[in-house]
Amino acid sequence: MEPSPAITQTKVCILGAGPHGLAAAVYLRRADPSLQPVVVDPTGGWLTGWHQQFARAEIETLRSPIVHHPSPEPADLSRFMIAGDFDRSGLPFDPPTTVAFTAFCQELITATGLADPLAASAESVVCDPDGVRVETDRGSIEAEHLVVATNPHRRSIPDWVWPLLGRQPGLFVYGTDVDLRQMPDLTGERVLIIGGGLTAAHLALGATARGATVDLLTRRPLQTRNFDTEPGWLGPRHLRAFSQDTDPASRHETVIAARGGGSVPPWMRERLDACVEQGSVVLHEGSGVRAADVDQEGRCVLALDRHAGLTVDRVWLATGTVADIRALRCLGPLIDDVPALDGIPIVDDQLRLCSWPIHVMGRLAMLTLGPAAGNLWGAQRAAARIAEAITGRGLEETIVVPPPPAQASLRA
Repeated sequence: MEPSPAITQTKVCILGAGPHGLAAAVYLRRADPSLQPVVVDPTGGWLTGWHQQFARAEIETLRSPIVHHPSPEPADLSRFMIAGDFDRSGLPFDPPTTVAFTAFCQELITATGLADPLAASAESVVCDPDGVRVETDRGSIEAEHLVVATNPHRRSIPDWVWPLLGRQPGLFVYGTDVDLRQMPDLTGERVLIIGGGLTAAHLALGATARGATVDLLTRRPLQTRNFDTEPGWLGPRHLRAFSQDTDPASRHETVIAARGGGSVPPWMRERLDACVEQGSVVLHEGSGVRAADVDQEGRCVLALDRHAGLTVDRVWLATGTVADIRALRCLGPLIDDVPALDGIPIVDDQLRLCSWPIHVMGRLAMLTLGPAAGNLWGAQRAAARIAEAITGRGLEETIVVPPPPAQASLRA
């Protein structure tokens, strides 16, 4: 007779051990030190997926300013870097280096006394009067509250790509799947990168460093912004009016417009422009693909709307993702009862789905927190609300808007 599956009981279960899941765990422990949440993540480690993504794209510096991180105290990361004598990025708004941020998060995990995440995948979630039951491939978890910090989403793939997939192995690769560390010498090759965001820019620099000529194709002129959203969305300047808008459809229009698609900070634009001047990057701004095919040599041949045609050896799709709660399959039948707009759920001020003890973080919380909900700022805001809702003990939700940089642009 086989033993019964293990059942773990906890006050809070957190799905996802990335920066948002870490922020939720830290805020909960700060509000109630006796509370030890059970964190579920397939990797079994804190920030493992985040580390892998940054390593694959060779990202050395975060985009968020130094005051935004998983700790409730805005100055914690700065103090940690000073005490540890970490190198500063030297960029406007003082974003931390990946090395410093990684070390800080590890110190935060240790200091907060957080347990390692459970290496498991959530398969189903059931709500009952006593709380939530999460079935995983490692057993069952019974919790009073569930926090979703997994960033469920669907990839944005251009329509013209689908008929060509499978025609030539390795010809098309989604941007976050590109691993520059494993990339061979690309001398003599032409790489088409589609997208106008920071991922596209990092991949472009990585490809040129390996000898490739990069064609960077954007559907609109390349946008330059310091952050994903305008800084007014990090404080009352825009959030006051947003919070007073009671129409979810209006809020949805606002957050989509405020996010405005991909962009790069000025310091990255300078690096790209330097590559353009050297001839290693060719910008095709404000253009789409009219037609595409795969030739006999396995290369992609494209006709563009506003530029000359291209023939390239590789196509990297840095086309972003769309937040979508329907991608969180473990919620199963519960999804049918969740009011949502284009996959973004309508949640209350405690970030709860319907009346269930299920709270969401990240971009799923945009209709309540605003367009910056998916960033580290949003992780702090969501964690503060969820911790207070669960423990009844509020942590001061200090909104910190980064000051303007000392100079308009810097070369790193």
